[in-house]
Amino acid sequence: MNYIASILAKKRDLAKNEMEYEKSILFDVYTFVLVFLLLCNVVINILLFRPVNCIIFGSFTIFMLGTLFWPDRIRFNPKLLMLLFFFLGIMIFYFDTISGEGCMNYLSYVSLTIAVAFFFDYIRDRWIIFFLILSYLLWFLINVTTDYYLSRFYDQNLSPIEEWYVRIYKIIEISFCTFVGMYFIYRKERFLVKYYIEKEKLNAMIQKTDKINFSGELYELAMSKNSLFITYFKSQFPDFFDNILGATPNLISSELEICALLKLNLSTKEIAIATNSTVKAIENKKYRIRRKLDLSTETDINLYIINNF
Repeated sequence: MNYIASILAKKRDLAKNEMEYEKSILFDVYTFVLVFLLLCNVVINILLFRPVNCIIFGSFTIFMLGTLFWPDRIRFNPKLLMLLFFFLGIMIFYFDTISGEGCMNYLSYVSLTIAVAFFFDYIRDRWIIFFLILSYLLWFLINVTTDYYLSRFYDQNLSPIEEWYVRIYKIIEISFCTFVGMYFIYRKERFLVKYYIEKEKLNAMIQKTDKINFSGELYELAMSKNSLFITYFKSQFPDFFDNILGATPNLISSELEICALLKLNLSTKEIAIATNSTVKAIENKKYRIRRKLDLSTETDINLYIINNF
């Protein structure tokens, strides 16, 4: 487990920003939860003497463990996520059908719907969300409205005690997924609170400090791509480059220019305009600067440079 944790930690360090870092953590948590629930299904099907089901759940458990090591750009892909959640819905429908109403497998749709709410963007992925929820509702209604007619084609013959095994598992699953959902909400709320607190601190600092009284003039020079920007910047902040190089000697000239713009509290988009670069290129440079300054992803790099240099 320590080995897996170290690999995941290194992978998260490659996140481009705090949002992706947080999203990666939530993906890892949900994957571990899903693996745990799949293993529970393996155990239940061993108790029920269902070797085929054991193979299905065991194979999917291994597959989900493997996704932990995929690059986040693949795991975050909405289309691949849609296929994953669609397949999970089919699995629930299949096992709900073959087990019958008494096992309450349909409760797993609730767990899946909770997960959909956290892993898709309500605006960008609204059609994916609509499609998934509609498919879950359709499969649920097929069994309910037909009084589990399709189950007659599967002779499972679960005894009352075996049905109780499945029911108890379903109660555990719903409870577990509910607590995980609460944890996801807590993490998102904490992230938003931290964001607004840091912004308020930054605004208060800018209003009180005399360090950047000349930021208006410098801002105009920077945004107009004036070649004299660095010269004027040095005149206003004569010790800035010496101080930051003293702390991090391996910063290169282009990164020093980014640091100067961060000192003026420019956004990523503004820096991209000032340096005639793309937003993605600036995000990559900010990431390298953050690594060289040994800053955590939770630290506001603008605020750090303004306060320390």
